[in-house]
Amino acid sequence: MDAGFKAELIEWGVDWDEILDRFMGNEDLIAKFMFKFLNDQSMSELTQNLQEGNVQGAFKAVHTLKGVGANLGLKGFLTPVCELTEILRAGSMEGYEEKYNEIKPKYEELIAILTKYQP
Repeated sequence: MDAGFKAELIEWGVDWDEILDRFMGNEDLIAKFMFKFLNDQSMSELTQNLQEGNVQGAFKAVHTLKGVGANLGLKGFLTPVCELTEILRAGSMEGYEEKYNEIKPKYEELIAILTKYQP
């Protein structure tokens, strides 16, 4: 794994020790799964469902994003993702904007890092 890529992921908020343990010390495998995140549609589905006022669809999307984020140690946005998950789980959209506005820029930063180093 490229040292710059690893450093940027850690700076962004990836819990490196956690995922290194999860992936049995295999940094190439970590990179492979990080790049697969570029194909994950959860964020775009979340955005679309929130714009449409579809609480159930938004909950499904953010819950998926939460799971993927937890598995990849994406602590850089996991707290607001978890908080938005609970807002939507309750069947409400009240206060979603604040959490979404915390998630979106961190998500975009991560995508920029992944795109920069994508093979």
